[in-house]
Amino acid sequence: MEIDQVINSKLIGEFYLRKDKSRNFIGIRYLADENILRNEDGRVYLFCSDRVIKKIGGSQSKGGIKSTMSFYINSMQGSPGKPRFILHLLLRDDLIQGKHCTIHMIISPRVDSKINGLYSKIRIPIAAFKEMEDLCKKDYFSVMKKYPVWNFQENNEDYPSNYSKEHLIYHDKRLKNK
Repeated sequence: MEIDQVINSKLIGEFYLRKDKSRNFIGIRYLADENILRNEDGRVYLFCSDRVIKKIGGSQSKGGIKSTMSFYINSMQGSPGKPRFILHLLLRDDLIQGKHCTIHMIISPRVDSKINGLYSKIRIPIAAFKEMEDLCKKDYFSVMKKYPVWNFQENNEDYPSNYSKEHLIYHDKRLKNK
């Protein structure tokens, strides 16, 4: 499915290959203003390569989409999880092949809702990002009869074995250097 078929998303950035001495291979050139990038409402993000949707994800992390994306663009350092480590490498590969890789976002507006605590009830603004992410995946599946190619877990597929092995080697080296 191409991003042009999506009516609710906004282009917020372009991935690029880094040319510095960083261990990270990719970066993001943001195209949206800081208010959108730091908006802490729930969000769904779409990774695209040559306009084809490759990954649908969701987040409500503090710091907005910039914070969410930092886990992807900095995943060649620290203690990265397997999904983000591998997606970093997949984006790198597409960029090396000359593909135009972008990030698009859909924001879930907050609505007032009553929530229950242990012994109290309060009314607060909430954003149903997980429900929105699930709906986006469901919409995609209804048209494509599968999930985006980089949504490995939803497609019940293994991550690419060469990158799974690279992830293990990375962590082995990291632990030996401690």
